[in-house]
Amino acid sequence: MSVEINSTPVIVLSRHPYQESALIVVGISPDYGKFQMVCHGAQKISGREFPKVDLFRELTVEFTESKSPLRNVRSMELTAAFDEIAEVPVNCRLAGKMAAFLLDNLAGELPMPYTYDSFKSVLSHLARQTPEESRWSPMQCAVVFKTAFLYEGGLLPRSTDERSNTFLENIVAAGVDNSELPRCPEAYWGRLNAWLSSLMEINGLRKREK
Repeated sequence: MSVEINSTPVIVLSRHPYQESALIVVGISPDYGKFQMVCHGAQKISGREFPKVDLFRELTVEFTESKSPLRNVRSMELTAAFDEIAEVPVNCRLAGKMAAFLLDNLAGELPMPYTYDSFKSVLSHLARQTPEESRWSPMQCAVVFKTAFLYEGGLLPRSTDERSNTFLENIVAAGVDNSELPRCPEAYWGRLNAWLSSLMEINGLRKREK
């Protein structure tokens, strides 16, 4: 009987040692939402089959299903790394808060492609992997992340002002495509970030401080 092998990209949000050489890894997948996997042998770095598994790294994972929520990883390939985030403390704290939020609020088996793509775009800016002239500020990164999550979850209310709706949709599109954000006064980003945070609180989304 053949075993079905599936594949998905995953951005690592947390990792914990398990048994002698395995890791329990939790990440976000565009296809599955919260994605939990056990990587046997991953603590022994062995090249292509198990590249180093670390926070904010994107892996393409081949896996088999199991009766538990943990998928069994067959192999994985490193496709992107945002290790430079650790070099800027304020960016590292912000990325950590986003990861903690996703761990607390993502559901399993629920595709989250907009949130995934926007989070990946945010990481590229926090890691300073984009040209400086087009780099998003930490406040803009927070707005992109929150807008994408609320929009995808159907939690972003529509305004009677279509310009406001279009502005928010353009933020989501910029997050998904990692493209230029819509222009607005600098102070507006702070007000928008506070409004998005209040929406998260109203909707009972957990916010863990790190």
